[in-house]
Amino acid sequence: MEKTRQNPVTNSTLVHETHWEMATKTRMGNYLHNIEKKFIEQTVNFSKTTLVLDVGAESGRISILALNTKTNVVSIDIDRTSLRRLKQRTKQAFIIVADAKKLPFVDEIFDAAFMIEVLDYISELDVALSECSRVLKLNSSCVLSFGNKSSFKAKLKSLRGGKSYLHSYKGVMQTLANLTFCVCAQLGYNWLPFGRISQNGLVPVFAWLERMFCLRRLRRYSPWVMFHVVKQSN
Repeated sequence: MEKTRQNPVTNSTLVHETHWEMATKTRMGNYLHNIEKKFIEQTVNFSKTTLVLDVGAESGRISILALNTKTNVVSIDIDRTSLRRLKQRTKQAFIIVADAKKLPFVDEIFDAAFMIEVLDYISELDVALSECSRVLKLNSSCVLSFGNKSSFKAKLKSLRGGKSYLHSYKGVMQTLANLTFCVCAQLGYNWLPFGRISQNGLVPVFAWLERMFCLRRLRRYSPWVMFHVVKQSN
């Protein structure tokens, strides 16, 4: 839980680093962030985006990446504390407390959207992606990621009594097709045998093996998958 304290000068609440913000600084978190960052930079043309939506922004890891390109960003999350932390990190972010399943925006207003590491917390996949499609302009991009329920790593996790992922590769692909999203690029990752916040010194070694054995091409069976999709007409 994030600690807060009162600023005696402004009398406003200062929020310390969130759990996921600190997680990004671990070896495993850094590996994940770098993959996601590179994928976004390779698939989204920020020179043609004016307004971007970051769904499940938390403390702004992806929002700040987009803001650094001089793009206007609207960051939404259901957690107020995380959004306050984002506002502390950059005054440029426009933050709104909102649910991904009911976006408080008019139709076709955004040039791009991000749903990074958020779909694993939303069981109603079709509703969330439908709302994302609704607020995106025609031919606009969305980059999303999810934990793959049909992966070997997910099945092993389930056998050990851990919490299983919500969505399968096939299920996400079918939902995207139903919503007339065109899949333009995809990447499998997180084959490493470590937890999300691991500091294991072998993280770089396994990341290298993941690349060398081309495991990122095995999207259907990858533990995590990223998509770059484009909204098309019905």
